Amino acid sequence: MRNPFIRLLVLSLLLASCGEARGANTGAAPAVSSTARTLVTALPSAGIGNIAVMISIPRTPRYTTSAGVVIMVSPYFTKPSGFLTDPNFTSLGLISISYLWPGGTDARTRARSDGTYDYGGASSIKALRDVIRFAVNLIPDQNGHYLTNLTQVPPLTSEVGLYAYAEAGTAVLRALAQYGDEMNGVQYLVDRENPTLDSLSSQELGYWGSDAKPVYNPLYQYPDDFSPNEITLDYKSLRWDPNYKDSNTGLIGRPYLDLKGNGIFTAGDFAFSGQVPILFGKRYYSTALTEALSANGALSAADWPATLATPQEVTQYWQSPQQIMAAYRSVGNNLPDLKVMLVFAQNDHAQVAQDKPHIHEAFLGFRFEAANPGTGIGLWVRLNPDRAYVQAFIPSAGLDFPDNPADTQPEDWTKVMGWAYPDQGTAGNPVTLAAVAEMADRSQLGDWDDNLGAVLVQETTPGP
Repeated sequence: MRNPFIRLLVLSLLLASCGEARGANTGAAPAVSSTARTLVTALPSAGIGNIAVMISIPRTPRYTTSAGVVIMVSPYFTKPSGFLTDPNFTSLGLISISYLWPGGTDARTRARSDGTYDYGGASSIKALRDVIRFAVNLIPDQNGHYLTNLTQVPPLTSEVGLYAYAEAGTAVLRALAQYGDEMNGVQYLVDRENPTLDSLSSQELGYWGSDAKPVYNPLYQYPDDFSPNEITLDYKSLRWDPNYKDSNTGLIGRPYLDLKGNGIFTAGDFAFSGQVPILFGKRYYSTALTEALSANGALSAADWPATLATPQEVTQYWQSPQQIMAAYRSVGNNLPDLKVMLVFAQNDHAQVAQDKPHIHEAFLGFRFEAANPGTGIGLWVRLNPDRAYVQAFIPSAGLDFPDNPADTQPEDWTKVMGWAYPDQGTAGNPVTLAAVAEMADRSQLGDWDDNLGAVLVQETTPGP
């Protein structure tokens, strides 16, 4: 049965309109850029039902008669908040595709995906698989229409890119590892500040404090505690503070490192961040931290908080380091020509560790773990976009913006700040637009030189 809240917009009306897209069967209109037309449709996904998809089509294609396609992968540590429209990739002349996780609803269009929200679980990964397969023109929507039938601007379905911010990168890794051999046409991935491990997702190496200053875990030391697939943290002094109440969530209690050794939280101890993922109504810290709470006697089964995931629950949810390494290898086997750009600022939106372990591990995973067993050659990986592309979007960008050749990394990752772009707050979206524009242009022209030094498509202009 078709979802009554999701119906294909009549294409002839869409193309005759002045940019206003009608949502579902309610007449609601999503906010759209004057540079784009949008339509909402649904994809059948086996075992789930219909997945809501929004297609944003540029009025002027990036290339003479066609446009590349970019999928905006949704975050999943919070409940779904609707279709993604930021960054605005249609401002680049690209077709942008957004979607709703199973069980998600978009308030503006009243579109809804069938199924149950599982915070990036198996259903979510299957849904993402089908969105990608739709974008590369392998499957139709619920009405039998392929992407190439739905857009006045011809989509380049063999030059599809993926954009993933924060934990969305983990969903991409899993989808490409499990189903990448069914996704011929995916050319590139732009990963922006994605955590690679459960301890990083839970910000256990440090976090931004309420005063916007970094709070570092004093027991994490690079390189001693770093490896390509694991972060080793010392939880021997881990305790539970039952008197703490989070001002944002209202949740009671938190883990901390009793560095003073007096059994109570006092100044000088390290409190773990309250910005931990809250999934299924519970806080999910890393497997190692959660197990240490039990092993240290900080919490017993009898007094375990109902709002804190148990050791069994976190073990089931988080992927192990072995699974993550296997995922990189599978991505390399499934998509040996995939190109990857890792985008990151000096001031990361979540991570504060100065050696940027999440970027380091992602580089090593895509570049080396994903290497072809026969040739030993890994995926093409670049740390941040070419400075020429950044300057097209930030004319004032100077030598303080990096220009890192592809397939290279810092010899000393304690100096990685020189490879990061400055000023997370104002430069984040322009640098992201530069990254996607560069990867789309490289895919269009087949130019994968280590460094460009010039914009490949001269029509590149700053987006709104």
